[in-house]
Order: sequence, then C-alpha cells, then structure tokens
Amino acid sequence: MEQPPAYIESVISVKPSLDLGRDVFTNANPLNLQAGVRSLRGSILVSQAISAASATVPDSHQVTSSQSSFLNATNAHDKLVYRVERTHDGRRFATRTVRAEQNGTLVYLATLSFQNYDSAASKGVNVLTYGIPMLDLDGAHPEDVDKDAFQALQSGMVAKGASITQISPDDKSLDWRPHALDLADDPSQFRLRGWVRSPTRLSASAGPAAHLAAFGFLSDEMSVGPALAASPLQVGRGFRNVALLASLTHNVSFDEPGARIDDWVVLERDTAWGAHGRVLTSQRMWDMRTGRLVMTVSQEALILLKPRAAKM
Repeated sequence: MEQPPAYIESVISVKPSLDLGRDVFTNANPLNLQAGVRSLRGSILVSQAISAASATVPDSHQVTSSQSSFLNATNAHDKLVYRVERTHDGRRFATRTVRAEQNGTLVYLATLSFQNYDSAASKGVNVLTYGIPMLDLDGAHPEDVDKDAFQALQSGMVAKGASITQISPDDKSLDWRPHALDLADDPSQFRLRGWVRSPTRLSASAGPAAHLAAFGFLSDEMSVGPALAASPLQVGRGFRNVALLASLTHNVSFDEPGARIDDWVVLERDTAWGAHGRVLTSQRMWDMRTGRLVMTVSQEALILLKPRAAKM
C-alpha cells in the first residue's frame, strides 16, 4: 500500500479547470494553511504556478528558473486561477508565462523556464560544471537539533500581533532546524544558517516536478526575514516597528533537477541591501548528502517602518 501524500503535496497541488479554457488551473485544495490567517503566503503562489506550468510541458522538461512579481494583495479564502501561456517551445528549453488571478484581479505574474534533460541537444555536450561549496556547519547534524527549536527562535524574535506572517506550530509543510544566527552592526554581514526538509516522504508517484514545486514553496517561506532580523534597532523588539511588509519580486534558479524536498537541505540566508523602502535578500541551498547546490534565490520586498516618535 502506498503511503499517503506528504502535506506539502496538498499545498502545491493544482487541478485543470477546463470550463475556463485550455491550460487553466485552480488550487486543488483550500489555501488557508492555518486557522485565523486571512492573507495568502507568497510561497503558495510561487509553488502552484510551477505546478501549473509543469503540467503543460513533457515529463522530460524540468523547471530551471522562476521570475515572479507580486502585483496585488491576495486572501486565503478565495480560489486562485492560474492561466498558463505556452510562450516558447524549443529543442532544449521551453518558456511558460503564468498569470494568477483572484476574483478577477491579476495578483501574480511569473515567467518560468524549463530544460529538456532527455533531448539529444542536452546530452553528450561539453559544459561547465562547478558550484559554491556547501557550508560546513561545524560538522553538526539537523537531527541533533530539537525539532521545536525553530518555533522557539521565531517566538523569541516576532512579537504576538506583529504584522509579520509566521509559521504556526501546526504547519506540517516543512521541518526547520536552525543552526546559527550571525548578527553584526552591518546588516549586510547577517547570516542565518540551518537545515530544512519536508518532514514526510513524498509519495512514490510524486515526480521531479512535484519536488521542484515544493522547493519553490520553500524559496518564499520567510524569505524577507533576514532583512528584519539583521536590523533589530530599526524594526524594534518583536518587529513591532514594521508598518508594512510586502513581496515585490522573487527570482529562483533551480540548480539540480533531481533534488528531493524530503531530504535534508543545508540553507544559508542573508541580505545585501536596503534603501528607499526596498530590501534585497538572498539564499542558497545544498543537498546535504551530495553537497551539490540545489537552489539559489533572490527576493526584493517592500518594508516600511512606523514613523519615529517626535523628540521632546
């Protein structure tokens, strides 16, 4: 008997909506991951757009990049509609454009590239092969970290009532294990390191496309966090000085088509820049078994702080 699907599979899943047209999909399951949350997490849009686009290419094609723009606010209670445009089909690569709508409003736009890994044009060619080495993490192992350590870290940083989307203890999507949080006077020197994976193995029928869509979900989970954690004085204790936070653009390179979301991944996140109300964060992830780089991500977000109190 095949094991039940992992929780992350239900999160990233979409289904065809033939009544709306060819290559149109909707979320297969309810969008609200936790009770009482009204806003929709951007990670759902990123991952479901990948799932929708992947359904329009042959099985030999896997996603290699995703460039996203978050255009309008979304909510966790109304259906999403993903309209996929077959922008280009070539021997080696294909391109898809995905427009996500909610209640008739365009809320998200993504351009996704796919590579044909089975084509003759992609085999037997001389290519460059290299990658940033995986972090050492002092020989530590994720299983040595208490499974509740991430919740403790998050609770210690984010105050209740702060306008920051948090991961609730009952969220079964991903298992986070923190290793180190390097703070510095210069926010650009901040580093967050640790491990993450799906706590449950994906079902045997889940192919590479499902794992990569799940990596897309991971790529946008708390990805703006480094910009906040790196600036404790400005954002205030518990991030209470944050007035507005919104994702603007999100860019992902999927570096390893065979990566599995249910194997431990080593993760490093940082922030390189902040000005004019915008911040830039980045992250790198490696397969812990092979040491190979599996995903690189950059994200631009809007962060506005509450006005400073007038000095007396």
